[in-house]
Amino acid sequence: MTLVTAALIVLAVVGSNALEFWDPAEEFPELNTYFDNNYIGKSFATLQEKHPDLVKTSSLGKTPRGNDMHEITITSDVSNWRTANKPSVKYVANMHGNEVRGRGLLLKFAYYLAMSYDSDQDVRDIMDTTVFHLLPTINPDGFASAVHSCSGVSGRYTSDGTDMNRDFPSHWQSGTRLKFANETKMLMNYAARVPAVLGISFHDGALVTNYPWDGAPDIASGKYAASPDDALFINMAKTYSLNHKSMYKPAAQCGHDDFKDGITNGNKWYKVFNGMQDWNYMYNDCFEVTIELGCCKYPSDAAATFGDVWSDNFNSMFAFSKLANSGIKGRVTDFSGNPLKDVTITVSGIDKTIKVRHPEGYFWRPLLAGTYNVSASKHGYYTLSRKSVVVQENEPTLMNFILIPKSQDKGMIGDDTIDNDTADNDNTDDGSKDNTEKDKDDPSSRSRDLSPSVLVVVSILFGVLRTFC
Repeated sequence: MTLVTAALIVLAVVGSNALEFWDPAEEFPELNTYFDNNYIGKSFATLQEKHPDLVKTSSLGKTPRGNDMHEITITSDVSNWRTANKPSVKYVANMHGNEVRGRGLLLKFAYYLAMSYDSDQDVRDIMDTTVFHLLPTINPDGFASAVHSCSGVSGRYTSDGTDMNRDFPSHWQSGTRLKFANETKMLMNYAARVPAVLGISFHDGALVTNYPWDGAPDIASGKYAASPDDALFINMAKTYSLNHKSMYKPAAQCGHDDFKDGITNGNKWYKVFNGMQDWNYMYNDCFEVTIELGCCKYPSDAAATFGDVWSDNFNSMFAFSKLANSGIKGRVTDFSGNPLKDVTITVSGIDKTIKVRHPEGYFWRPLLAGTYNVSASKHGYYTLSRKSVVVQENEPTLMNFILIPKSQDKGMIGDDTIDNDTADNDNTDDGSKDNTEKDKDDPSSRSRDLSPSVLVVVSILFGVLRTFC
């Protein structure tokens, strides 16, 4: 990658905002200590009490040793986050209990978002368009038994001895796992309840951004294993590394593994099967990367460790988060305006579909700038396609799909695919406001009052005209 390309990635994200840097530990010095799991819960409860419109806390459940797996959701109008037209991002840390930097980073990130919303317009802008889900430790039992060590394994595993990053279903291996660790099951259930567009899992032991595939069966460890979204993942990884204070530097900063631009394909580094990153991408349509935050896993100096990790990763966190609102976004409904879930969104040329998982039918599909053919399909409905969709670099392309049930006028159309250019009405909006009031007065929404039969006939007529004109 040239210096010009690197500069463009940095300028496109960091140069477009003026986020004011400050360290929440200046007001809450405990954030620069190796706080325990109870402190995370108390901190989240305090943030919720002080910022009830922005913060909602929960626990994914209890670990075998009775620790809560604490989660915090942060966004504007947080009580309605599940139905809002906003993509979710999910950041987790401390999967290996002795890898500690992510705990402090995510707790500070939570404080920063909640406390800056009223005073920083750039923070307000991103929280008005994005939902953040933060889990500072997903292995609290492991952390409780960890000891200070740069390379040891004490505390790495769950209390039952499981390496969580080898414990998720693998898209390469057939059969059903008979047993998962309790912590793994909690995360799997959480992923089903909280569909995220982007994800990060924070680790320690190196300084690099790692992206899928982590493991492919027919490619040897140490060789490159490209996912269907390889070019996109490379861009995502560089967005993080190039906005980091030092991750992108060419020297082997941890005494091993010289990573060009501070990124690596997982399998090329070393093969991992049953990892969370690949599982989230394949099964949950969550475009996740793994961030290694530092060479030493559990340093002895907490104040220096957490002070540095916050300043080093501040710009990267926000730059990466903005990618959730890139590519294409839209909504899928039926003719009555009812949202449709479990719709498959397909982009031609990319062997990876996504499902519409949002209860209101909204979807987000990260893509690089370019021109694509995009289709929406669901069992029992005709597939709609839109040709030559242009995606810009820093702004999502908006598109809605209104699906026609096959039960309507099937004798007239049969099983033919309806091209979106002729069948899909053009009432796409950006969804930034509640559509309920808009639809009452907007003439573009009146097509919903037409019967499916009329719309199908109109679609066919337009197709004929386009053929002969």
